[in-house]
Formats: sequence, structure tokens, C-alpha cells
Amino acid sequence: RDGLIREAFTVCDKDGDLRLSSNEMRVFAGFIGFQGDDAAWAQEFRALLAESGTAPSAGVSVELFTTLVNDTSDNGCYCTDEELGLLLGRLQGAQRAWQ
Repeated sequence: RDGLIREAFTVCDKDGDLRLSSNEMRVFAGFIGFQGDDAAWAQEFRALLAESGTAPSAGVSVELFTTLVNDTSDNGCYCTDEELGLLLGRLQGAQRAWQ
């Protein structure tokens, strides 16, 4: 499971800086069901990071991403292994289309 989570993080981390920016994290959020507009996402992203004591400019670390993906509470973004595999398939397919 840890490998799947790290791979999902890496695929979302388009710039390779080991932090997910708001735009990078929004791809994941959309996959798990976020349907709001840009303003709603900006607010959600700030709240998500505030809960972890992280500045929005710092972005989501792999550690925080792992915590979120494993968190089954209302504050988390729990994904099953199957869902992580689907996310990877979609993102990797999109990457190939961009290249």
C-alpha cells in the first residue's frame, strides 16, 4: 500500500518538487469527488493544510498525503488500494497523452 501511495503522490507531483501545490492536489481531489469551482477548491486546500499546521505555500508533503489517503475520518481522503490503482492508471494515461 505504501508503494501505491508514493506512486500516486509522484504522479500528481508534476514539477517533481516533492510537494503537491494546490493545482497538483486538485487533480487528486477531483478523482475522489471534489466538484467545486476554483474558489471553493482554494478554500478547501487552505483548510486542509491548516488542519495539519502547514502553510498553503508549502503544499502537501508525501507524509501528509499518506496521512490523508489513510484517514477514514471526515477530515481524510481515504482511498482503497483499488482506488489508488485507478487513479494511477488515469494519471499515467493522461501523462502519456501530454507527451
